[in-house]
Amino acid sequence: MHRTLKAETTHPPAETRTQQQVRFNLFRRHYNEERPHEALAQMPPAAHWRPSPRRYPEHLDEPWYDADHQVRRVRRSGEIKWCGNLIFVAEAFAGETIGLAEVDNDCHIVRFLGRDLGVIGRSDCFHRFAPPRAAARHGGNI
Repeated sequence: MHRTLKAETTHPPAETRTQQQVRFNLFRRHYNEERPHEALAQMPPAAHWRPSPRRYPEHLDEPWYDADHQVRRVRRSGEIKWCGNLIFVAEAFAGETIGLAEVDNDCHIVRFLGRDLGVIGRSDCFHRFAPPRAAARHGGNI
């Protein structure tokens, strides 16, 4: 799809971004509404698409954490302010609130919603929990 998009919209490129966007919009309409696709029995994707019957909520509530958690908002840089220091957690959580719960002296588990992300230890450094490796989950060697 990307090779086709590039070939049909950028040779030669448009003179302005606005003109280039018009080309992209025309390509998208042609690709989705007119062009037959082999994987769809030579029908365009629009012939198969239906809007979801589920409604999206107007507003999402802020994450809620138990009273034993300290709550911090993650900065755009992916950092939180903790004990006077900036500690990098992840840019993916920028703007979100995370909860920190003490596990033992000076060691806090970092959570987002119901997911444990990692720990902040005595060194004030965040250590993320890595997902289990596929071989380790199945008892095999890597």
